[in-house]
Amino acid sequence: MKTPYELLEISEQSNDDQIKQAYLAMVRRHPPERDPGMFQKIYDAYDLISSEEKRLAFQLFHRQMPDPVELAEVLLGKRSAPACSTAEEFAETLQRRVGSFCRAFKL
Repeated sequence: MKTPYELLEISEQSNDDQIKQAYLAMVRRHPPERDPGMFQKIYDAYDLISSEEKRLAFQLFHRQMPDPVELAEVLLGKRSAPACSTAEEFAETLQRRVGSFCRAFKL
């Protein structure tokens, strides 16, 4: 399942104006009379992140489950983490991944 950011094709650091512009561009590409299902997904995504307060609420209370195939590949050792060149880089990468994991599973 795509996040609202992926659906609107923007980064998570986008501001209100950038989000609104992306929303309007996507609505022009998928108008409700031609593609009602996609339009509803776009509208719902915009509604979740349209203001700073809503974005914070989304980050705090909505979790995105990892792709089961990717998770299985990592657990089975078929996919490995990118190599780090320094201990500091490894520590930063590990901290980001653990943080992401904890946020995703609300730990």
